[in-house]
Amino acid sequence: MIDKKNSLLVHDATAQEVEAIGQLFERSTILIITNEQGKITFVNEVFAKSFGLDVDAARGQELTAYISNAHEALQATRSGNVWRGALQIDDAAVYVNVIPFDEQALWIGYYIEQWQMERHHTSPFYDQRTGLFSYSQLLHAMSTLVKKNRPFVLLSINLDRFKFINDLLGYEYGDVLLKQVANRLKNVFDSHILAHYQQDQFFLIVETDEEKKAETIAKQILQLFMKPFQLEHHELTVSPSIGISFFPKHSDNVTTLMTLADLALETVKESGGNGYCFYTNEIKKMNEEKLYIQNSIRKALENNEFTLYYQPIIDISSGNVDAVEALIRWNHPKLGPISPATFIPIAEETNLIQLIGDWVLREVCRQSKEWKKKNMPHIQIAVNISIKQFLQADLVQSISNVLQTYNLDPFCLKLEITESMAMHHMDYVRAQLQSLKELGIQLAIDDFGTGYSSLSYLKKLPVDMIKIDRTFIQDMVKHSYDLSIVRAVIQVAHSLNMKVVAEGVETSEQLKILCSERCDKAQGYYFSKPLLAKELEQLLQNKMKLEGRSQ
Repeated sequence: MIDKKNSLLVHDATAQEVEAIGQLFERSTILIITNEQGKITFVNEVFAKSFGLDVDAARGQELTAYISNAHEALQATRSGNVWRGALQIDDAAVYVNVIPFDEQALWIGYYIEQWQMERHHTSPFYDQRTGLFSYSQLLHAMSTLVKKNRPFVLLSINLDRFKFINDLLGYEYGDVLLKQVANRLKNVFDSHILAHYQQDQFFLIVETDEEKKAETIAKQILQLFMKPFQLEHHELTVSPSIGISFFPKHSDNVTTLMTLADLALETVKESGGNGYCFYTNEIKKMNEEKLYIQNSIRKALENNEFTLYYQPIIDISSGNVDAVEALIRWNHPKLGPISPATFIPIAEETNLIQLIGDWVLREVCRQSKEWKKKNMPHIQIAVNISIKQFLQADLVQSISNVLQTYNLDPFCLKLEITESMAMHHMDYVRAQLQSLKELGIQLAIDDFGTGYSSLSYLKKLPVDMIKIDRTFIQDMVKHSYDLSIVRAVIQVAHSLNMKVVAEGVETSEQLKILCSERCDKAQGYYFSKPLLAKELEQLLQNKMKLEGRSQ
């Protein structure tokens, strides 16, 4: 059966051509099954014959031993995503669909012979949306340059926040934008190799080994995006992130060169986008560490390496411990303590953040149940919810099930979402918050002031509490601007019957200002550092009031 995506191959073809293509697909379709580690558990004869193997001989082997550029597809399936694209098998282009199932991956692909690709702009070697070269043609061009030992620079170009444009305006406008981007690039770089790959990924190859020339090209690309794009009635300013690698300076392997350029691109993204970055060995080292941590997270969940600490939240008027915030910590068996600022962003790039979030919720409920059995004073526990966790359709039901499992009142939980999360998909967020509210759970906006800094949207959200970000609390003593923001947040929140928590309180002077501004609650090292459950128990049993202690 011919894939709809590739039906262009037989457009206007004769009956004989169609029959020939059908026969070609039968003898060139490959089937592979790999396990979660990327090792082969099954291959068909077409794949085995490509390497002169028996079918059984390939089993148990690493797939990357046969398909060197399979890493991206493997990574996608480990995250539960379908991957589609071109791969190189024994110097031949193979179009592959990779589908995850039951911790395995099914690879379905076919070889396309050269005579099928000669029809300009109607073959799979040309991208249908942009008219630029396709990913497979890019690989072919790079391989040719490498074989001829002709130095070149590869620029990997990605549009910043393209998904947001698609979500906001729709995919039709997204396609129009991609065409306009392609046209701007072609107008300047038409004599070079330009390619488009999936969504918002573009590639440019220029034959040079001069870093200064590559830098000039990158600046030209940034300049091309300075002028807004006109999408019917919408005028959009879009910026690119650009990663750069060189042949032969960085590698003589095509797949590796693309990986290195993408690593450099990710460095730009992490810095806010709208820039360029050359690949360096330091970037490689950082990403190797990142991959190691990612692979270690799942083991950490299995081996109980994570621990929850609880930081007291104080009622300012009474000095009582009013609640605690659960904070996850990781003591890696080899690396030692790893900061959440390091491993949480890595987990958020995959579905691992959902596993961590589920563990935190269950552990918090288990601990709350244990404190209840010990007749400890009732303490509400605040839990941070990630964006992926929050967007789960079954989130409310999952939380309800955990509460029922431990026979807990929903009021024992307070869920915190960040301001930026609240602003995306507003209608969905509001509906999800309302469902949680109806369940009886308290809700809070965390790190307020770091996102859109808008007070007007608060009235649209059914939340109970606002947590002012620590940066405003720390700077309000010296800067009147920050104090004005703190004052405004407190006043608006109170007018909406919401409580306010000040995060990061570290000095008596900060607390004094918060008292005068009638802030409700405070949290920070001035009162207590995050404590283990047993340490918190001792604190609560000895003295419920915290007058302020420097730790």
